Amino acid sequence: MINMDKKLVLFDRDGVLNEAGRITRPEELRLLSNALRGIARLTQAGIRVGICTNQGGIAHGVLDEASLTRIHDKLRLVAGEFGGHIDRIVHCASADSDHPLRKPNPGMLLDQARHFGLADLSGVPFVGDNLVDVQAAQAAGAVPVLVRTGHGKNTAHKHRAALRDVLSYPNVETAVNHWLKEAA
Repeated sequence: MINMDKKLVLFDRDGVLNEAGRITRPEELRLLSNALRGIARLTQAGIRVGICTNQGGIAHGVLDEASLTRIHDKLRLVAGEFGGHIDRIVHCASADSDHPLRKPNPGMLLDQARHFGLADLSGVPFVGDNLVDVQAAQAAGAVPVLVRTGHGKNTAHKHRAALRDVLSYPNVETAVNHWLKEAA
């Protein structure tokens, strides 16, 4: 179950905070207002926010590190305009599915745990819209959460049996509101 006492929620980026799609420039960001409101609620409740995102486009040459930095700067800026704060963003630039940081492997999530001083991720939600997000959360010992934005509806339908015990919400804001209400 979700443990808000750990004061950390982790998110995938595309399809969760941003509409699904390959983003190579800041102006291509299509941030979801429900997600930004959810991040703001977490920030106001003193809960840290981390992002773990596969960015294999770097390995494929369609995105570079400088562009990714500008994209994440804009994400942080807009989150701030909503009253939210993103504490840390990590990414995997490799397209190799065996790379320890690339989801579904747990490397990025475990890196976030170390950064935030947590011995483990039990009770910490990792919110995603794809099966690899769920698998990464499970591998890292976090609580997998599927939102039905981005690829989430299709993922929920296609992998119904595998996701039977996974928490699922329409969007980030709904999930956050539920968790904060239960923690109160």
